[in-house]
This record gives sequence, C-alpha cells and structure tokens, in this order.
Amino acid sequence: MKLCMGCMNQIKEHLSTCPYCGFNETTLRQESYYLDPGTVVGGKYIVGRVLSYGGHTVSYLGMDAEANRKVIVKEYLPSDFSTRSEGEKEVTIYSGDGQEQFEQGVTNFLNEANRIQQLQNPEGIARIYDCVVENETGYVISEYIEGHTLKEILDSGKKYSAEEARVFIKNILKGLSKVHQLNIVHCDISPEAIMVTDSGDIKLLDFGATRYVTTANSKSLSIILKRGYAPEEQYRSRGIRGPWTDVYALAAVMYRMITGMVPPESVERVLVDEIKEPSKLGISISENVENALMNALNVYQEERTPSAEIFLKELNSRNVQRIKVKKRKSKTGKFPIWAKCMVAGLFCVVAVGGVVLYNRMSENAVGTIDSNSIALNDLRGMKVEEAEKYIENLNTENNWDIQLDTENYIFDLNAEDGTICNQSVEPSTVLSDPDTLESIDTLEMDSDKKVTGTIICTRYSKEKLHYSEINKLNAFAMAKKLGIDTADKERFKKVEKDNTNYYDLVEIQTNNKTISAKELKDSSNADKEIVYDDKSMSVSYYASEFFYWDSLEKFEGKNLAGLPDYETYEYVNETKRKKTGNKKSLQDTSLVDDSYYTFSGNYREGDIVKQTQEPGTELDTSQGMDEALLYVIGTKFTYSGNTGTQVKAKLDSWNNVTVKYAGSMDSSQEVLGVSVQNSEGRNISYFKKGQPLTVIITTKEKPKPKLDSKPNQSPKPKSKPKTNTHGA
Repeated sequence: MKLCMGCMNQIKEHLSTCPYCGFNETTLRQESYYLDPGTVVGGKYIVGRVLSYGGHTVSYLGMDAEANRKVIVKEYLPSDFSTRSEGEKEVTIYSGDGQEQFEQGVTNFLNEANRIQQLQNPEGIARIYDCVVENETGYVISEYIEGHTLKEILDSGKKYSAEEARVFIKNILKGLSKVHQLNIVHCDISPEAIMVTDSGDIKLLDFGATRYVTTANSKSLSIILKRGYAPEEQYRSRGIRGPWTDVYALAAVMYRMITGMVPPESVERVLVDEIKEPSKLGISISENVENALMNALNVYQEERTPSAEIFLKELNSRNVQRIKVKKRKSKTGKFPIWAKCMVAGLFCVVAVGGVVLYNRMSENAVGTIDSNSIALNDLRGMKVEEAEKYIENLNTENNWDIQLDTENYIFDLNAEDGTICNQSVEPSTVLSDPDTLESIDTLEMDSDKKVTGTIICTRYSKEKLHYSEINKLNAFAMAKKLGIDTADKERFKKVEKDNTNYYDLVEIQTNNKTISAKELKDSSNADKEIVYDDKSMSVSYYASEFFYWDSLEKFEGKNLAGLPDYETYEYVNETKRKKTGNKKSLQDTSLVDDSYYTFSGNYREGDIVKQTQEPGTELDTSQGMDEALLYVIGTKFTYSGNTGTQVKAKLDSWNNVTVKYAGSMDSSQEVLGVSVQNSEGRNISYFKKGQPLTVIITTKEKPKPKLDSKPNQSPKPKSKPKTNTHGA
C-alpha cells in the first residue's frame, strides 16, 4: 500500500490513479519551485500536492505519519526574495536586501504561528500543531479541515438571514479576539479564508498566508487584496493595520452573507461612500445588528469599531448606537494619487469576485483609463423615469439595445417612491469591453459590437410589499417597518402566552384581511403582495416572561441543582424592562443544554461544564437565544463492576464511536477506567452523543491459573507398591 499524494488515502501499490480522488501521479505537473510530493519535513510530515500559493506561502496537503492524520503544511516561500531549483529541497534566498527581508519574514511567520499554537485551539480559528525550521525556510503544520469554504457556499446561491450571519460571525470573533491579544492580525479575511466543516463548525484559515514584510530600505512592496474586503489602510504602505483591519474585512463578509453583494471597494468609498444599509435593500435586520455591522464597515479607522471584542459585544447588544461619520472633503487630498486615478477603472481591471494585485514602486504610480470606454452610470437614487431616459440615450448614441427592467420593488416608507435602490450590473462597469461583458449573464456584445440585453433594477415602493419582505421580522420590527406606533395598543396588540419569545408574531391585520404568522412565513406565499394602508394596519404579538441579567454571573463549575430561581422580566419598551415579581428555575429552559455525557469521576450529573456568554456581560433572553447559555452534564456513565463488553454495549447504538481496549485487552474482564478522545486525538472529559469519539477501555489483567495444591503445603509422597509375599 502507498499514500495518494492527492488525498492522503491509502491505495494499492500498483495504482497510478487514485480511486478516491482521481489524482494521477504520472501526469502531475506543478511549478519547479514547489517541494516534490513525498518529501518529508520535520521528520514526520509527508508533503503532498500543492493546494494554493499566494506569492508568499505555499500550502500543501500533508500527512502526519506519527498521528496518522491529514494536515496542511504551509511553507514560507516569498517569490520576491526566494526560489527553489527543481528537485531540490533547500530554498535559494536572493542576496542583499532580499536576504534581510526573507529572514525577517520567516521569523515573523514562525513566531506568529507559534503564538497561535499556544492558544490551545481557540474557537473559530484553525488549529496549529507544529512549527518546523528546515530547508533554509520555515513550515507551519496546521489542521486539515473537511468541508467547504464560505465562498463556495455563497457562490452556490446560499443567502443567510441577518440572524444566521450574526451567529456565524460571532463564532469567528470569539477566537479572533484572542488572537488579536497576541498582536497578530490576519489582514486577508474573506469568504475564501473561512471554512464550514462537514459537522457545521466554522474555522478561519490562513493566518500569515499573505503577510508581507518590508524594511526601512525597501523600495518595492507587493500586496494582495481581496476586492471589497480590504479596508483603505491596506492600500497604503504607511497605513496602520490592527484589529480594526480584520473587523472591517469580517464585517464585509457578513454584509455579503446578508445582502448577496460585496461592499463597494474601500478606495472608492474614500471618495464617494454609497454603501447601502441592508435594511434599505429590503433585508430583514434589527436596528442594533445593522448598527453594529455598519459601525464595523466605516471607512476610516478612527470611526470604525476598533476591535473584535467590541464588534462581538455590539452584535450581542440590544442598544447599539450608530457611529456618526464626519464628512472629509479635504481628506481626499491626502489619499494616494494612484487610488484616485484607479477608482473609476477599478471594476474593469478586476474580475468579478477576484483578487486585486498591485506591485507599486512608489506612492505616486498613476493608473490609466481608456478614453473610449463607456462605463455604466450609477442608477441608484434615480427615479425610474430618469434611469429609463439615461438608458434610452445610451442606446441611441451607440446603436445598442439595452432594456431596463424595473418590475422588482422593495417596501420602504423612508425612501422616495419609485427611486432605484439596486441594479444588477455594477456602476462603473465598462459596457464597451467584451471581456467585461463575459462575466455578466444579462448582457452580451455581438460581432458588430452592439450591446444587447437587460439591466434589472429594484425600486422603492410605498404602496405595496411582498410577504417575503416582512416574514422573517418579529412583530416589533414589523411594526416599525410598517410605520405603526408601538405605543398604540389599538394597533400594536399584546397576547399573553408562555414559552414564546417576546414579540413573536400572532397575526397582521390589513384592509379587512387577517394574515396569520403561519401564512406569512409559508415560503410558497413569499411573492404574495400586501397593499399598504397606514390607517387600518395593525400587528398582534405574543408576550411572555423572560430572563434578563445586566451583568451575567459565572456559572461554570457550579451544579444546576444548586442554582437559585431567577427573576423574570417583562417589556416596558424596546430599551426598558421591569421585574414581574415571579421567579423561575433555569432547569427546564432552552438556556440549558443537558445532552452531555461523561465517564469522568470529576463530574456529577447536573455539573455546568461550559458557559457560552462571558460573565459580566448583559444578557436579555426576550428575543430567544441562538445557542444555549449553559452546557450541563446530563448523563454520567458508571463502569465500576462492569466488564468491557457491558460498557461497550452502552455505546453500540451511537454513531461515530470507536472502542479500543487497554490493559488485559480482554473485553470480558472488569473495567478499571475509561478515557475518551475527540477526532483530533485529544482526551476530553465530557462529550455529546453523535460526536466522533474514540473510547479507550482499560480492563483488569486476567487472573493467573490456580495450582491444584494448597499453598505452603508439600505434596504427599506417593505410596510404595506393596510386595507380593504369597509363596514365601
């Protein structure tokens, strides 16, 4: 048997094509400066095929031969300062300034990885196993993750609700805040760098993947930026990068998840900032979450959410104020000249969703724009009639036949009726460029250079709305969107019901028609319309008591049975709560997840082993919880007096459990102890049913066979045979 270098599965020795992944070792062609597949680094990491190369680090699929697990082997190999000869292992480093920059870079690369390794697997961050210095360079060995990148998921058409995106981004922020405390910044967060595992976990990848290093004497700088995700400071060699840089990029990812669109390029926003809040694009999103998102997307560092911790806190808060952005007419003069010159042509230089690659020799490099290019105007903010007139003139002047489709609308009482709010073809798209039109499904150019097709626009409406525009809103947000005063008890009606989230919708009444929550949320009704009437519309909602802590206590290490009953609250308004005078136990609420098991003697049933919200934070459960507050041991297995076979029988009905034996290796013997390992081979003291596990059962040694004689007693001598005396 041998390892396939394409997927690291065992295949038969004589095979050249892998039956699992289709990798053919005989037709493999890769750059000469990559390590040959099969190379071993660090004495135990087998290097396979190349996964990616970002100009600074090469990522290989690898196998940890000792732990028998797939890994990622990342090699420091910046093309500006180094290369490798074909068939060689050692890296060739360029002399002079290149030597200095390479040494500084590889030191930072390994130091950063080593510090992340010490965090012991932070939530939302891919784990780092090892750092190796070899072949005149450095290697970082990290977790191999089975799953799909967020980019793949989004490109498949997936669109997240605001709440789904909030929970998703929170997972990354928890780990990112710990990494930032080590003075490490990712600087390349985008959907490509986020993995969703097959089990649903979320992991941020590629710390250091595109890090660049300069010295005081450096005259050139190569940087890789992701269009729409990089903040403005990353476009400047003297721009100060910090946690706020990652905050912007992660907020841009969240914006893409919710709206389906990448935010406008930050260098474009420096000059004219036309980013639209999700709510103005017809997205159902709470005001607090939208404020948290838009604060993190502010263009300038000093006006942006400063850290991952604060971004996380604002995403959890029910009272987030929007940061006011100052107008900066004079500031644009300080922005690099090249950026001003390139903004107008940016969309024709960059492939959709692609990477912007700049190699600048100085801050004064100037981009050029073809004077014959015809770029699409920004139709957003125009009335439909104005946009139609503009397209008509464009067709007349160029003998084109472009149609404008304005049938789509979204409801917004705060916008001017009939104003365009979104367009399917980005502003500044060069319509006269056939290469650009290749990436646009609705437009094409024929052999006579005539452009035909349709530009689809969405307009604002105050006259009607679709069910889909409000079917994910709770009753309070729905009332706000419909212009209903929430203090008006005739139009915002309360229905008492236990075990509901506050403001869960009961029904909406309009124009002598009643629409139930069930009917409104039925996906088959998404395109149905409601004619807006600000006089007759009303909303009914459920109200129930809920838990609230202005400063959450520390629960970990306590037992659920020992907790007191807690005060319950009711709404006064959207910012105030008051005590009801009633107290309830946490025991049987959705705040407690008691589906955890243990063999450990250190835990009892009911012990609280994890708390998802930090002590000291504010927690308001009126709108429900996207995750349990407390993880609790619900079942403790006892093994005293049981045999290995009996313990195994308890686990046989579970999926993903591998049972091994230690000690006598005899499953019929009494169990001395049980240890449990997760999929990474680490010992864990509690676990959840269905989680991939290896359970190691240590059994007693077999008893030695007993002797027939009693102890300390000599065996009796055999009697002599009697002598026959007959005939004597």
